[in-house]
Amino acid sequence: MAETGPLFPGNADFLGGKFIISEAELTDPNFQFTVVLIISHDSAGALGLVVNRPSNSTLGDLFPEQFGDHSASHIPIFVGGPVQQEYIFLVQQGLPEDYRSEAAILIHDNIYFEPDVRPVLQFIHDSWDDLPYTHRPKLRFFAGYSGWANGQLEAELDQKAWVTQPSSSDIIFSPNPEVGWRDALKKKGGLYWIMGETGSKPSMN
Repeated sequence: MAETGPLFPGNADFLGGKFIISEAELTDPNFQFTVVLIISHDSAGALGLVVNRPSNSTLGDLFPEQFGDHSASHIPIFVGGPVQQEYIFLVQQGLPEDYRSEAAILIHDNIYFEPDVRPVLQFIHDSWDDLPYTHRPKLRFFAGYSGWANGQLEAELDQKAWVTQPSSSDIIFSPNPEVGWRDALKKKGGLYWIMGETGSKPSMN
């Protein structure tokens, strides 16, 4: 069974709540063509979740006793990053407040990061089948996270490895996450629209 306990501190400074989008030239396989939601960013470093990389695992695979035969068993697990993939995290919008953990971090627009998914799992187990599809909260589960040490993300930004962008629920909860990188860049517009459409950066003369 995956670990579900609290891990993250409640801090959201600097780029907290924003997207960083990988440049086309970034070849690190952990982050190539990714959109990362920065959860916490301060002088100690940064923590984020890759929002456009679903894994082959589902909620039923990770929690078979609770969800093996449940209607929510098919909910996908995303790869949040290469660090501590034995831990499961959540980004949600619309979850009843009673099921929000004390460690929840508000991103914006009623979107929360949940480092402790146990209350959410209980909500899904007890209430999911009673809710019409259109009234269910938006949920994204992640295995692992992306982490940067003090000054590391700033250095990567200086090296033009990432583009920053305000985060948005349509990208975080996209029904087509495999095109999330393209869609995020196209929302930024200009030359980034071209980069998202072609997968490469326009050349300068």
